[in-house]
Amino acid sequence: MLSVAGSLPDPRETGELRETGRLNQCVERSLNKSMANMTSVMSALHVPHLTPLETTPRHFRHRQTPTGIRTIDTWIPGPGDRALFASIHLPSDAAVRGAVVICPPLAKEHISAYRGLRQLAQELAEHGFLALRFDYAGQGDSSGCQDDPLAVAQWQASVAAAVAYARRAGIESIAVTGLRAGALIAAAAVDTLGDLRAMVLWDPVISGRSYVRELTSLYRVSVADDPHHDDCTSIVGGVLDSAAVKDLSGLDLSTFDPDSSTKVLAAIRPEFAASPRTVRMLERSGAERMFVERQNQFVSPSSFVLSVPTHDIKQISSWVSRQFGEDKTFVDPEITSAAHVSTTDDGEEVWETLERRSTGSLFAISTASRTTTSHAATAVFHSTANEHRIGPARLWVESARTLAAHGIRSVRFDRMGTGDSGTVLTDENTPIVSPEARRNVLDLIDTLDVPPSRRMHIGMCSGAWMGAYVASQRGARSVVLLNIVNWSINNRRPPVKKAHVDAMESDVANRIFVVARTIRNAGRRAQRYVPYPVWLGLGFLGLVNAPESMLRTLTRRGTKTAVSLAPEDEAWFEANRGRQGVTRLSSSKNPPHVLFSGSGDHNLFHRSSRERVGRLIVASALDAFGDRRRAVSKHDKEGIGA
Repeated sequence: MLSVAGSLPDPRETGELRETGRLNQCVERSLNKSMANMTSVMSALHVPHLTPLETTPRHFRHRQTPTGIRTIDTWIPGPGDRALFASIHLPSDAAVRGAVVICPPLAKEHISAYRGLRQLAQELAEHGFLALRFDYAGQGDSSGCQDDPLAVAQWQASVAAAVAYARRAGIESIAVTGLRAGALIAAAAVDTLGDLRAMVLWDPVISGRSYVRELTSLYRVSVADDPHHDDCTSIVGGVLDSAAVKDLSGLDLSTFDPDSSTKVLAAIRPEFAASPRTVRMLERSGAERMFVERQNQFVSPSSFVLSVPTHDIKQISSWVSRQFGEDKTFVDPEITSAAHVSTTDDGEEVWETLERRSTGSLFAISTASRTTTSHAATAVFHSTANEHRIGPARLWVESARTLAAHGIRSVRFDRMGTGDSGTVLTDENTPIVSPEARRNVLDLIDTLDVPPSRRMHIGMCSGAWMGAYVASQRGARSVVLLNIVNWSINNRRPPVKKAHVDAMESDVANRIFVVARTIRNAGRRAQRYVPYPVWLGLGFLGLVNAPESMLRTLTRRGTKTAVSLAPEDEAWFEANRGRQGVTRLSSSKNPPHVLFSGSGDHNLFHRSSRERVGRLIVASALDAFGDRRRAVSKHDKEGIGA
């Protein structure tokens, strides 16, 4: 169910048309610039409501975009009664040559490629198109459950819904672009899409069966075997019902036979060009072939350092542009800022509102039951590294909608340079805890209409650090810190990881990193001999990772602190003398609650770990604010570590 429909707002009124703000420059890959960047590498290594039915205020609708381009967030009608999250990118005068519907990948690849697909939409808008990005039903921010048995049919219906939305805006000439599984899904839905001018199959998944094997094998290797005995299959970044797995396995792009009037581009990796399935797909579809590079780093990076392949994106957008004429149509798409996304067990509707907050115009989504006021207790979810707001395997989305059932409002948002906040830069690499990011987040918190005693912060890894930082600066009733590794509030630059250096693609950078890591490790071996008071003092100065320095700061602020650590994060906590700090704080008025999971992974891809953390989030919120709608259920009271 959708609400708050309206015509396209005038950019001169909303302020959406403005010069691109300056962001931190990405790391250059050339040898000389890699050497210059090593100064920071060495340094880091050496030391250790809007009520749901109200129209979003215009100053929250503002977004930084390239000059002449507008980007507008909206809900669009999806299959059944589901609301799909979407972003529209178009020229500022709303005169377009056609529309391009962009179909995203699934699960972890959806998160990794998010900014790259946004850059593609920006490029297409500069070529004079309306570019529509969207999340499938049950994926990303859209309504629906990711473990729906009919998920594959819902994804295909979501593509059809997105194309229909573009047609209702007054556009007849339409192209569809699909990345990875998005190409497979779009091709499977092509008979329901009407006439298409062009299709782009970008690094396509050709065999659904092989793709499922790849997903499940990757989960077993990188996470663990799934102990669940149900009808669901865990993958890295999500979970699928067995019926959906069967349907996905049945899709095959090698049999794709589009209408002869549809021009097709297959943007493929060079190493896959000679595979029988690729050759068969190219021959049957009549696709033009284009080679794309660096796809692994784009869609499947080895860690949290994400990459945007700007060169390939420009090639693809230029190809699409050549398939269309120059005639333009003025469009007036329906814009909807609030939508009904779920219903609680007792029949209460949960609504989500799209917002722009803080001086940096950060994109945010507010979740609350229909009767919850804008002054209700509020949980703020902080994203991890360069990932966007949905959380690990969609945990933030699902937790926000669960908290709404208890009368607690939630806000999840994108830091500048992540997700839908800020223009995507060429070969972008956004710093994790830059001064600008910290200022933006503090500004966002200041826009909330609730005092510190009615706020809580939730985050994982760098998102946990940001939550602790905001609580230390602005106060909070509660924080939930998941798998945190940076334990010093004053150490605002996280350690440089091997993935950062790999992204530089420089042999010199790699050699310097190895030397610096050796020096760092020697220092860590010596830290156990430093007297604890000295160690703690260095932690408060931001020179070492002393957990007590952060935990004591939060305790002094009166903030309830819950910590959950996976085994690898527990080892880091122990190495930095965290247990000693917790023991010292145990007699304080407001001691932290530290839980060791004993299993699972740092990224919370493991389903049991994610479910355990989900219970911790709900229990911590109820402990901080109580349940305004009903008594705490037995399920939420169960042992968090179970």
